[in-house]
Amino acid sequence: MVSNKWFLLALVISLGFWTSCQQEQKKQEATTTPAAQGENYAAPKPPANITGEEAKINYVFTHFWDNFNFQDTAKILNTGYGEQAIVDYIGHFPLVKADTLREGIEQVFDAAKIEPSVFNFFKFQFENYLAHPNSPMRSDQYYETVLNYLIGSEKVSADEKTKYQTLLPILQKNKPGTTATDFTYTTATGTNGTLKTLEAPFTMLFFYEPGCSSCEEAIAEMKSNPGLNSVIENGGLKILAIYPDGNEEVWKDYQNQIPNNWINAIDKDQVIVTKNLYMIKATPTIYLLDKDKKVILKDSYLPQVYGYFQSL
Repeated sequence: MVSNKWFLLALVISLGFWTSCQQEQKKQEATTTPAAQGENYAAPKPPANITGEEAKINYVFTHFWDNFNFQDTAKILNTGYGEQAIVDYIGHFPLVKADTLREGIEQVFDAAKIEPSVFNFFKFQFENYLAHPNSPMRSDQYYETVLNYLIGSEKVSADEKTKYQTLLPILQKNKPGTTATDFTYTTATGTNGTLKTLEAPFTMLFFYEPGCSSCEEAIAEMKSNPGLNSVIENGGLKILAIYPDGNEEVWKDYQNQIPNNWINAIDKDQVIVTKNLYMIKATPTIYLLDKDKKVILKDSYLPQVYGYFQSL
């Protein structure tokens, strides 16, 4: 078994350039975000008598919408104003405690209720940024807080509430810090295995679909990454690539595309999908687990995974 320090060193050396390229790409993409299209909303700044970084952050978050006119629909529905304000607000979510976040979500929706179109706009944008599979800000943890509010809101239709009530328990599965749901898989040799019996300091679950372009990009990047492959070869990480849709013919035809130092497997009976063991919004869906199969990162993507190891 390799140590975390060795694992970290190998990854940082080989991944530093890749992550910096990704960051540069995101900077370039940022020029086309909503803020570039219109006037920005400015959240209040903390008064001079508030000291300490945490206190300042909490002040900005709890007073974020003080200067926002929830009745000015023309301005709010302008992409560069209302949407960007929501994006900036979501950016504060990782910086505040869960109770503060919950209270903030309740306050902003309560304020938005004054105008139905504004309420629906906020509801849509939170879903778009926190739940859409292609959003880099997606987070089941944060979207769960939104759903809990919407389920109890009189402004939400009965049909929508039913949808949210169905989604919520699925969303709550496999949270960071909980033990990942066990499942049985079959390898190319016909051997059956279970997630819980895999032994490694870290396990990556890589739910994929043959032919998916995003999957192929992620596979190619990891396949060509020397640090990642060194850690795999030294036993620090196991990658369990799972095709959850059960089509054995399609899976067998694609086997040569999966690196041979990964565990390439199929869920022949589609238990993962039919029983909603894992929420797979899009492929690839990536989970990072520790040695006890507790979830470290849920529905993640490669920069987050690399960032986690660089933070050890």
